[in-house]
Amino acid sequence: MRRSKVFVAAMLLVTACTAGCGSGHDDPPPDPVIDLAKLDFGPYDATPHEMGKPKNVYQARDFEAERLGDVVPLAMDIDPALTYGGNSGTLVFEDPKDTQLHNFGDVNHFAEDAPNFIGGYISYGMDSRNNDGIELLNAVLLFPDEKQAADAATALEHRDFIAKPDNQPVPIPKYPAAHAHWEPGNQAIDSWYATGKLVVFTSDYDHTKIWFHHTDLPALVAMVTKSLDTTVPAVAKYTPTPVNELTDKTMDIEGMLGRTMVRPKAAAGEWLNPPVVFHAHAALGWTTDPIADQKIFQKDGVDLYAEYGNNLYRARDADGAKDIRDQLGDPAKHFKSAAPPRNLPIAKCRQYHGPASNAVHFYCSVAYGRYAAQSWGEQLLDAQQRISAQYAILVRAK
Repeated sequence: MRRSKVFVAAMLLVTACTAGCGSGHDDPPPDPVIDLAKLDFGPYDATPHEMGKPKNVYQARDFEAERLGDVVPLAMDIDPALTYGGNSGTLVFEDPKDTQLHNFGDVNHFAEDAPNFIGGYISYGMDSRNNDGIELLNAVLLFPDEKQAADAATALEHRDFIAKPDNQPVPIPKYPAAHAHWEPGNQAIDSWYATGKLVVFTSDYDHTKIWFHHTDLPALVAMVTKSLDTTVPAVAKYTPTPVNELTDKTMDIEGMLGRTMVRPKAAAGEWLNPPVVFHAHAALGWTTDPIADQKIFQKDGVDLYAEYGNNLYRARDADGAKDIRDQLGDPAKHFKSAAPPRNLPIAKCRQYHGPASNAVHFYCSVAYGRYAAQSWGEQLLDAQQRISAQYAILVRAK
């Protein structure tokens, strides 16, 4: 995920391209032979790379949070009505300051309240694209041991509880160890629940009821309960890496990140999340329309997704990868065709012409073997050079 302009464009892109905008592949003509020496890579590195092991403890913590995120349920897994994702900024985090954890209490005291915190992952969903209904946010936080997790749950809730004098504790009958509270008259609830080495933070917020000054505390308790019913057994499948072994874990899954173009150093400040690689279901947490994307993933057999300098999808086979390419590159609502890169006619590019004034305008996609990739840029040439470099990486990767 990217900051400001680029980030917004990425979300719009996924929504637009998964609404059935692909084309069929009945008796397609054979792909032309591409001469890599004639492609324009611009300033971008067009060679595969090995991610290897983390270079420092911060990278190690990020990758461990990604491993955790691979098992954290989507909001729509908890409640089928929560089918819209959100531009939540940082999902993989070491510090809540840059995240959507606006209900997390005084984050300036996070290190004090949650010492030795390793990393966390956010899952978020809404039941309305217009942000006028229910929002559900779950953040799962990892600690070195069970005691530190339990202590952090208590301390974090207390910090948030004392922030407003009208807050009142709320019991969660099915989970008596949960620490929860609400502000009467405000249809929102926050809950912290320790399970093993993890803390599950749940925040439920109902815009409609708040607007009409309606409250329903049993509904809030029911949502927290439903959320924990789904999240707790799901995260139990995750096996934390011992703290002293974090830097020994490789940062890639089946070479996905190694096949993805490295982020340009000049644009490093635009990124909130570290390079990520997820299995398909977890990848749906990175889109505003997980239902539509899930259909595409199932149709084309997408099993892995990576985001580094570009986005990369691994499909079931070459036909599936070409369909993903078409979904990402064909004309669609708010998108018109743009010229493909020089000497790479199998790539597809398009230009955004929609209502979002802060959206990135150009996107290109390509497929090679069972892989499909997407690039973007403020200028068409930049998007073309990125996807050309990405294609060369896919061809050269073992």
